Amino acid sequence: MSENALAEAAGRVLENLAELEPELVSAGIFDSGLEPVATSSTDVAWSKQAAALLEALEAGSAGQTLDSAHVASTAGEVFVVTESGLSLVAVTGRYVLASLTSYDMRMALRDAAREGSGQGPGGSWAKVRKATGEAENKGRSDA
Repeated sequence: MSENALAEAAGRVLENLAELEPELVSAGIFDSGLEPVATSSTDVAWSKQAAALLEALEAGSAGQTLDSAHVASTAGEVFVVTESGLSLVAVTGRYVLASLTSYDMRMALRDAAREGSGQGPGGSWAKVRKATGEAENKGRSDA
């Protein structure tokens, strides 16, 4: 997997994730070495804090492979999902739909891994979810 291809794919899927998750504050995709591949934040401190969170979660996993984590506070929520050797950390506003956010994050990582490996975008989950949402709402924005 080329680093440039992965970084480009990760950047694209973070943009798609931001469209699907209106309460998204910041997000980043990290490789297995906890290095940022792409982030939505330009703040270097955010990447370091997200990497420290991933490190703490891995340390607390008692030797098990970290799959996901969700922490909610009065100020917002933090989600972590790992898939295909990548981890996605997302900070959102409060009261988002946790299961949908986690699903979108997992699909984003799969898209980034697939595109980054040269397999092409295939059937992007973002396109499917956008089309499904529009169909369910019959094009209305008030739904």
